[in-house]
Amino acid sequence: MNKIKILIISLVISLCGIQFTGCTDDFENLNTDPASLPTINPEEMLYTAEINMLTSGHCWNAIYASKYRWLQYGAGIWGYTQTQYDYFSTSIGNSIYGEYNDMGSYVTNIKYLSSLKDNASDYSNLNQVARILLIAKGIQTSDMFGSLVYSQGWLAREGKVDDVSMTPEFETQEQLVAVWDNQLKECITNLQGAMGSSSQVSLKGQDRAYNGDTQKWIKAANAIRLRLASRILKREPAKAKTIATEVLASSNTANVFSSNDDSFILWFDNLYTNIHGGDWHSIKDMDIATYCMMDYLNRNEDPRRRMYFVINNLTPENVTAFNAQQTDPTKLIPDTYTRWEGSSASYDSWTKDRRRLRYYLEQGTTQTDMRPANMPQVRLWKGNDTEGSGGNWAPVMTYADFCFLAAEFVLTENIPSAKTAQKWYEDGVRASLDQWNALGKFCDIANYEAMTEAEITNFLSKPDIKWNTGKGLEQIYAQTYIEHFKNVDEAYAFWKRTNYPNRTSSIVKFEEPIILGVSRIVPRKVIFSYPNEGVHNYINLKKRLDDMKSNPEFGNIDDAYGRLWWDKE
Repeated sequence: MNKIKILIISLVISLCGIQFTGCTDDFENLNTDPASLPTINPEEMLYTAEINMLTSGHCWNAIYASKYRWLQYGAGIWGYTQTQYDYFSTSIGNSIYGEYNDMGSYVTNIKYLSSLKDNASDYSNLNQVARILLIAKGIQTSDMFGSLVYSQGWLAREGKVDDVSMTPEFETQEQLVAVWDNQLKECITNLQGAMGSSSQVSLKGQDRAYNGDTQKWIKAANAIRLRLASRILKREPAKAKTIATEVLASSNTANVFSSNDDSFILWFDNLYTNIHGGDWHSIKDMDIATYCMMDYLNRNEDPRRRMYFVINNLTPENVTAFNAQQTDPTKLIPDTYTRWEGSSASYDSWTKDRRRLRYYLEQGTTQTDMRPANMPQVRLWKGNDTEGSGGNWAPVMTYADFCFLAAEFVLTENIPSAKTAQKWYEDGVRASLDQWNALGKFCDIANYEAMTEAEITNFLSKPDIKWNTGKGLEQIYAQTYIEHFKNVDEAYAFWKRTNYPNRTSSIVKFEEPIILGVSRIVPRKVIFSYPNEGVHNYINLKKRLDDMKSNPEFGNIDDAYGRLWWDKE
């Protein structure tokens, strides 16, 4: 990765503060900062935009402490009490919106600075790539915030300080879908038009997804179009089917993902989490495996298990030695415990859930952690944790993810495609195994051991994995959930859309989370509040909430369990 010296713009960004009231009052500041414009080459800002797709603050707040637990990928070790399960902090949403805002600033700068060049047309590919990246982030941000400033956002970054630029209008999700789909199609057309051109500014070294490969960016744009279609499948089924039909058409096969080489992943080197620092490592401090995940992984002998979690230390020898040291019988480790154990996602079960207990086997000066519940592979998030040599990565949309989404559209909506739903599903499962196999090595995870063909064959033959027409949709959903182990924001959107997993599903089953005797449910959006009259851009801020509240499913603005427009019942 090139170490690019970038003039960092002084952005006066209010990220909504600690109190919910501040979130709405300062919301307009996120898109109207008239800070001084940079003077670097526009292509150098692409890297800066890409590093904002996934930051340590996002991981801590919106994943480790919330969605990772809500979706039962992990059970909390700490920071998870009766007041810390729901939408307990504005940082859950603000960290994502902050990334969106920063990316929008850089993408707008790219557009503006390239327009000033004498050879402005040579920056066309750069502008298309940047726009695709921002739309992908916009979809993720809208999943929690609904209406966004987009078309009129960041205009101050072009030197505009007129009334319209400084008081941007919010676009509803319905409007954003139309804008984004049209722009993605324009990006594809423009990229195709520039194919073969030798004058386009090179993105090599700046582009961490495809290193400037135009055809792969065309495929990525089509993949994001299919994701956008999934968001509106309940709300605007005809439009969703139209998009899916265009993307999955046999005539478009060359322009969609066909292997893991096409996966939309931002790849970073070993130093990334040092240069762009924060508590990346905290996944292992905050979470352990759940019953939900480990039950599925163990029952199906899924070889991704060791890619996701670190094997525990409960060897027969260690258990025997540990139990021999105990004088308190309540601390004995049962010999029924295995090396792969999950813990309860229910707060009320913690005191009697012995798989959570953390004791140590004392052997001279050596202490061996004997906690049964497995910890996540921290190097999936921070490749150089504990002096590891692994790289770092941010998933946007993998080939496997695309396959499962295509399988769903073909199966449920009869979308014409060069592949059947079964073929899309089977290709997706194998792609996921191969991708995670490679990721484990790339990240230098603890005790990395490559999957063997024998393991893979055994896994693919399992009743819940081998294609079964009678339960094909649940199989697609189950593998989508498992594939999203790190792309937790997408798993969150997927769960809201499909209600999978749930407490009655058969392949992956949620546990009922209970806190102080109350069964908890997953929040569906951020908590809003009306702006104080007289604040800057008051009219548009109030209209934004009024428009969203007009949807009967939205509920009260301070209700985290109401539904945004495309999150239709």
